[in-house]
Amino acid sequence: MAKVGLSYWGFCEDFNASHIANTPDGHRYGRPVLVNALSQRGHDVIALQERREKLPYPLLAYDDGYPDLDVVFFEWRWPTYKNSGPDHFEPDLDRQIALLDYYHDAGVPIIVWDTDLKMTPEDERRWPNMIVADPTFEPEEFLLTRYRLPFWSDFRPIKDAAKDPVEFGYIGNNYERDDMFMKYYSLPSADLRVFGVQTKVHGNWLQRSPERDSPEILIERHPYVSFGPRVGFRESMDLLNSFICTVHITKPRYARQGFASPRYLENIITNTPALVPSEFLVPDLLGAYWTVSSPADVAKKVAELKSFSQYERESIVYEQREALLKYHDFSVDAVCEFIEDKVR
Repeated sequence: MAKVGLSYWGFCEDFNASHIANTPDGHRYGRPVLVNALSQRGHDVIALQERREKLPYPLLAYDDGYPDLDVVFFEWRWPTYKNSGPDHFEPDLDRQIALLDYYHDAGVPIIVWDTDLKMTPEDERRWPNMIVADPTFEPEEFLLTRYRLPFWSDFRPIKDAAKDPVEFGYIGNNYERDDMFMKYYSLPSADLRVFGVQTKVHGNWLQRSPERDSPEILIERHPYVSFGPRVGFRESMDLLNSFICTVHITKPRYARQGFASPRYLENIITNTPALVPSEFLVPDLLGAYWTVSSPADVAKKVAELKSFSQYERESIVYEQREALLKYHDFSVDAVCEFIEDKVR
């Protein structure tokens, strides 16, 4: 039995309790799955960042100090206007640096999972004994060996496929996806109206931020898209489940390196078919038939899926899962074994 430290800036909570919407936390699905699996293997799991869950997660201990640990798993944080500079108001980066300094000097194995590809060569020079991983098919190395560690699932369905859906949509925030969003959502949205399909998007799209165009510009640019607010994780999965399908758009670098986001696993557990842009490194990740390369492709596939029964769409999701598993098992057990292998 090992003592495993987790450093994350987000939420670890039961799916049915996951209603808080005010954070871009893309790992809400996989984090409790990992804690559950590590606990079932007999390990003690300790959360090291400030607790953001409204209620403590039953299988986690929380410690704001420097407990004795056998391995530490970091979900990498990077400088933002919220956590760095003289006016910063979030403590995640300061805490991460303090933890890295302490456990690196103590010789405790440190696994850093670079989930947003934000690590720099300077970071690797400062903590040269880190074990660095990221969720891409083709990791790009700086100074240290970089391992491939994809997002994971226990593949337990949480929803049946929706009956008679009329919406095509995207659940995710507005970060560096302008070209793909235009190509795979905005441009098809007018044609889809002809088939009685509404295009809907939920996330931070209408929130004002120095990082994005104003909501007014966004609405003018995409007249046939309905933008909804951020919602809690449970609500977001309800929405995803209500869609005919979704398209896994992504940042250019993510596409080039084959970054398979948590959305790939969430579409499977919600029984929602998904389409994969041809720009993605592995365009047939969910099966060659479900690759799209143009707005017309999207409109055609969405209209086809709309005509299918609930059972037929669930069968497609099963086939997409089998296609995904040909590339990697994406299992939480594989991640547990990766962590256990590094225990001192």
